[in-house]
Amino acid sequence: MPKSSSSSSSSSSSSSSSWSRAGCRTKSSTGCHFSSSSKNRGKRVSIESGNTKRRNDACTAQKRRTPNCFRRSSTTIITRAMVAAVTAAAAAFGASTAGEVENKNKKTRKSNKLPTRMVVETAMLAAMTGLSFHLSASFRLETYLGSLFPLPIVVASARWGDVAAWRTLLVAFLLLTLLSGPLRASNYACLHGFTGLALGMCWKRKFSWVQSVPISALARTIGVFSSLAISSLVIRENVLRLMVQQVYALIDQICATLGATFVPNMTAILCVAFVFVILNSLSYTLILHLVYSIALVTATPDGNFSNAPLKVRRSLGLPSAFMQ
Repeated sequence: MPKSSSSSSSSSSSSSSSWSRAGCRTKSSTGCHFSSSSKNRGKRVSIESGNTKRRNDACTAQKRRTPNCFRRSSTTIITRAMVAAVTAAAAAFGASTAGEVENKNKKTRKSNKLPTRMVVETAMLAAMTGLSFHLSASFRLETYLGSLFPLPIVVASARWGDVAAWRTLLVAFLLLTLLSGPLRASNYACLHGFTGLALGMCWKRKFSWVQSVPISALARTIGVFSSLAISSLVIRENVLRLMVQQVYALIDQICATLGATFVPNMTAILCVAFVFVILNSLSYTLILHLVYSIALVTATPDGNFSNAPLKVRRSLGLPSAFMQ
């Protein structure tokens, strides 16, 4: 009896161990009941097999698409290379263009840069002009110094050209505006400034006196009427009309004294006044030509900036070294 029990126990233990190795928790007549771990293991195996199948399918599909992908990537690389080359060429062209523009701008700045000596001389001439005109207007010396007011502008034109003459006139006008007011400044610019500009431009271009005298006289005439117009605007009264009326009254009195029966009308008096202004401008500019021929002897190397005729220079007693 003891031997049979031991053999039965050993057989039961061996059978249980074999069932446990097989993954069964309990033994029954219908079979074995699998544990949850074995079920999970089966699921994992099925999932891994599905993933492996998908990977294989993806690799197969990618192998099939590899030539097209390679073509697309090569086309993209070539396109990008072409774009980069075009961009580099455009950048190089733009850099060269920008360098050329910068060089041109530098040359323009250098050419437009005024010499220091020119600026200093222009400032000194403008200051001398403004102060002399202000003092002469204050002490009523315009009648005696009237022929000297255009001289600084002519000197600036003789030494540095038309730009310096314009700058001298502008600076003198601003200085007189501060010292004497805008009316005096405008009177100087109209009566003397534009005349000096006309003289300087004509002489700088070597015009003969036959050309420069009428041109400067015309500038003087326009300046006279411009000065009258500005004065009329400031005082709100027609100065020219008042002058014509005064002349008409004077002629009427003279005719009444002489017993004349006729009196000229206003239009005739205005025309006569206009003619007298032109004659005055011609005589004034001719005097300026003679005076400045002497004053501007050292303004140019040949000593003849005013382009005076040979007979005039001999009559004025200019040095023989300056004569042709």
